[in-house]
Amino acid sequence: YSVSDAVATYYLYMKYIHPFIFSLCTILPLGGDDVLRKGTGTLCEMLLMVQAYQGEIVLPNKHVSPKESFWDGHLVDAETYVGGHVESIEAGVFRADIPVNFAVDTGAVDELLRDLDAALKFSIEVEEKKSLNDVTNYEEVKEQIAARLNQLKETPNRNERPLIYHLDVASMYPNIMTTNRLQPDSMIQESDCAACDFNRPGKTCDRRLPWAWRGEYLPAKRDEYNMIRHALENEKFPSKWPNGPPRTFQDLTEDEQAGLIRKRLTTYSQKVYHKIRDQTTIVREAIICQRENPFYIDTVRDFRDRRYDYKGKAKVWKGKTEALRSSGAPTQEVDNAKKMIILYDSLQLAHKVILNSFYGYVMRKGSRWYSMEMAGVTCLTGATIIQLARSLVERLGRPLELDTDGIWCMLPATFPENFAFKLKNGKKLAI
Repeated sequence: YSVSDAVATYYLYMKYIHPFIFSLCTILPLGGDDVLRKGTGTLCEMLLMVQAYQGEIVLPNKHVSPKESFWDGHLVDAETYVGGHVESIEAGVFRADIPVNFAVDTGAVDELLRDLDAALKFSIEVEEKKSLNDVTNYEEVKEQIAARLNQLKETPNRNERPLIYHLDVASMYPNIMTTNRLQPDSMIQESDCAACDFNRPGKTCDRRLPWAWRGEYLPAKRDEYNMIRHALENEKFPSKWPNGPPRTFQDLTEDEQAGLIRKRLTTYSQKVYHKIRDQTTIVREAIICQRENPFYIDTVRDFRDRRYDYKGKAKVWKGKTEALRSSGAPTQEVDNAKKMIILYDSLQLAHKVILNSFYGYVMRKGSRWYSMEMAGVTCLTGATIIQLARSLVERLGRPLELDTDGIWCMLPATFPENFAFKLKNGKKLAI
């Protein structure tokens, strides 16, 4: 037992975890003890149940996996979906002061020059929420960026210091879900569309997106499964209780029947096919109804926006703290400002934890809103975005590593980096 360890643990808990737990309590219908004890999946379900109740939506029953499922006549042992794309492209230690060889594709530079106007307008109007008319030096900044890009184009093969970046997609999975209205209730079949009142030629309310299904199955075929099941039906099995009468196959529970068939079929596959299981990956198409009650999506969107709001407020208070410190304000004021940073930071972290659970929750065992299709579509869409980004980075610099929602890469030092727009009110807008 170490007193210093106990004190350090208590200090770390009070500084980081305590405000975080109470921040979660402001979101979830639970007390501090329950929030601290329960996993993110349970917390997510609690929140969704409250949202569904407020929207007068009947809560679905907990998901129960089928005892047996088949693929192409084979008994499925385990099924899942292909997750996010992760890949290590270059290994080693990378530093911004060690020159690297680059081979820039001039075609990619031409594409950047062509889209420059649209990219700058998006950055000002959408990301920063400012009007283009308020910017006084738009053309000047645009020309500076274009000059740097043309410099790259003139000498595409270069040896220079790299700019090492991690290009991150902001709230990737929540944004994919909100953009495509992806929610467990919206995953439908052709038969649902056929019976729908809105099923007319040229309808656009059935968004179709691919997802990759991965299944492990026993090599034995359906006729062999039937043969083994038939053999088991003619056998007798020990009683549940001592000295009880033997049981027939029909007397066993569904779980016991499925377990026996699986065990016998595994032994049979090993003897006949010399392997226990096979694996396959198939790209399937999911239909996402765009007319379904969007309570799940609305919950995700509200959370995402509220998190951005708290993140912005934490940034504002960081600025205020620096200003107070540099102006020589009393210690009490600086400490109060620091507390506001911790408050907003723990609130944004609390929202981040729940926000990231909305995706994982749909594949949780026994969840009320379960959907393998939705999880698969979310992951494959994310993997496609990352691989498209990688193909562009490869033409301009060198990708180092692909993460689920970002890329570590090196770009030539000549590549345009930081610029500032001047606004009519005298402020600067950095991009």
